[in-house]
Amino acid sequence: MGILFLPLQIKIWKLEKEIVRLEETKKMLQQEHSRLEQDLQYYSSDAYVEEFARRELGLVKPGELLVIPALPGKVQPPPEGLDENPYEE
Repeated sequence: MGILFLPLQIKIWKLEKEIVRLEETKKMLQQEHSRLEQDLQYYSSDAYVEEFARRELGLVKPGELLVIPALPGKVQPPPEGLDENPYEE
């Protein structure tokens, strides 16, 4: 009679193994989801938007002066939108 249950028991073991694998995958995906939510919150923040605008678009606030570091041996064009020399009065 025990032989009749052997195929069923083997199937149960395989399903239990699959459950463990899927639970591990679920945990990994939940961690990734949490990280992505944190990234989304950061990239949506005013602090990031300002930092990006300063770094990529040359944003300067009133009273600030844009400083572009020189690279040895390279001539850099002025940033877009800078039509006049801010040092001239």
